[in-house]
Amino acid sequence: MYRLKESFIYYIKAGLALCVLFLLNACHTDTRYHVYQAVSGEEGWDKSDSLAFHLPVGLSSGEYRMEIGLRHTGEYSYRDIWLSVTQSEGDSIPPRTDTLHIYLTDEKGHWVQSGAMGGLYQHVYVSDKPVIFSTDSIDRIFRITHLMRQNPLPGISDVGIRLFLPGRVNAEEDKQQDGKSPQ
Repeated sequence: MYRLKESFIYYIKAGLALCVLFLLNACHTDTRYHVYQAVSGEEGWDKSDSLAFHLPVGLSSGEYRMEIGLRHTGEYSYRDIWLSVTQSEGDSIPPRTDTLHIYLTDEKGHWVQSGAMGGLYQHVYVSDKPVIFSTDSIDRIFRITHLMRQNPLPGISDVGIRLFLPGRVNAEEDKQQDGKSPQ
């Protein structure tokens, strides 16, 4: 009888764990590209070190939404970060550059998004401008550099891009619209 009860509890826990995994996976079914890159340099992120994100050839033309993800340590000593994001599509279309001002803390200096995991904080910024690919180019690249005065910039460990289809459920965007982020 005891083994039967123990076995039943095990299957209930396993079933719940599978349900949670399916739900977490379903949150980002709209994602078409999602990559993080580590920032090189022992002393920090140098302005001359732009991070290049080469998009896959299979990514079709059209309109996308974009998230910029940042992972940083407590060593990052600023409330915000300024980034330059340049989008290029081969040689025939001129590159487009946006300047992003992303707040990482609130007015009191508390990190505004995910807490520390292994000593890292993660912040996701959802761009309000759509990303439009006008052609099916094989050479699409996003380049990200920081625009902060301090160089090198310590504390930033990884930077990422996520491209997803517009008009879909997006948990990070919903958090920002609920007033949990000062952008």
